[in-house]
Amino acid sequence: MTTPSTACRAIAAALAFAPTIAAAQTDQAACDAWAASDAAWPEVATILRQNYAYLGRVADPDALLVVAGASAADVASTAQLGTIAEALGYAFRDGHFHVRPAATPERAWIPSSSDFWIERRGEAWVVADVRPDSAAFRQGLRPGWELLEMDGRPLADLAREALRPVAPDPDAAQLEYGVNVVITGRLGKARRFAFSEAGRARRIDLPAAQQSFAPRPAGPFSVIDHGGIARIRFHNSLGDNGVIAAFDAALAGLDGARGLIVDLRDTPGGGNTTVARAILGHFVAEQAVYQVHRNAFEAAVFGVPRQYAEYVFPRGPRWDRPVVVLAGRWTGSVGEALAMAFDRTAGVPTIGAPLADLLGTLNTNTTANGCLELNFAWDSLHAADGTPREDWQPRMVLASAESASDGSDPALAAALALLAKAGKP
Repeated sequence: MTTPSTACRAIAAALAFAPTIAAAQTDQAACDAWAASDAAWPEVATILRQNYAYLGRVADPDALLVVAGASAADVASTAQLGTIAEALGYAFRDGHFHVRPAATPERAWIPSSSDFWIERRGEAWVVADVRPDSAAFRQGLRPGWELLEMDGRPLADLAREALRPVAPDPDAAQLEYGVNVVITGRLGKARRFAFSEAGRARRIDLPAAQQSFAPRPAGPFSVIDHGGIARIRFHNSLGDNGVIAAFDAALAGLDGARGLIVDLRDTPGGGNTTVARAILGHFVAEQAVYQVHRNAFEAAVFGVPRQYAEYVFPRGPRWDRPVVVLAGRWTGSVGEALAMAFDRTAGVPTIGAPLADLLGTLNTNTTANGCLELNFAWDSLHAADGTPREDWQPRMVLASAESASDGSDPALAAALALLAKAGKP
């Protein structure tokens, strides 16, 4: 039973909370009014022109921004404006480019929410790889299947629809990227797909992408023995500073291993360079460049290029036996930089498929009124020899890094074969 004093406290709390609700509604109304004004898109475009490190990913970025501005002229809310700005990320083919708020239900981010990956081969949309921890894999989806439709609609139509506010006539690379965006789906939305497997019709219903995956194993990584070859597979943990001590201890415990596989294929969420440089430090004999940053702002605003390097330093215990690194389409951001540095800085063999291409750093920009948040790279990233991170590929490039057509693990098989050859006199 509610006592008078309890009721009074409840009423008082409600009255105290009411101004907060009203203020939030007023603020949202003000933001929506700003989004619909002539001032909104020019501010967004200026933020991009001054700060985004990958404007050169498209042939004519100014034309792209003009088309986006024309679309923005018809918006009535901040979420609608954010949705148009978010579509720029699809045109730039940049999984690091995100804008909030956006119209709901929002699209899931790729590759972290992607359960399979599609490539355009001739006129066909073909499955290039499938995450083995996904519902898609459990239902039998394999590389080589042709994807025909999603939710009863042609893939190219869905991709063009996603790109239309900014790129109504997308090029082939934008269209392929757009297809991968749309097949990953929207938050909380199940998906229906029609495939052709060697000419046989196959239909697969999948849950929302975030609900598609089995739980990752406990801990930041697993240490797996393959007949005297140790494999350390990271579980999307490169942002966990606790990995540093755990990896040190794991290496120290591998005295009997003839070789090592560093498996970076499940790192779509990125991480931080402190962890990455700590890992790499076990595989270098002297101080060396880990990666090079090229900042966009000073060059765009002042015409003065700015570039600086991060370094890796040796750390014990030093690994002195054969090692191979695995990477693929779910190796993202810091995982990409680490795989590239293993190759270009430490000289370690790398095996895998093309990587996730999460471009550059990840930085937050907000409009002056705080109504819109844009996340994208201020710095482009490069190997010590100048190779752009997005252009780097493993030394041994495979069509699929996670799943072969028979469900086996092609990258692991290639790594074990390479290490077996390295161990022969």
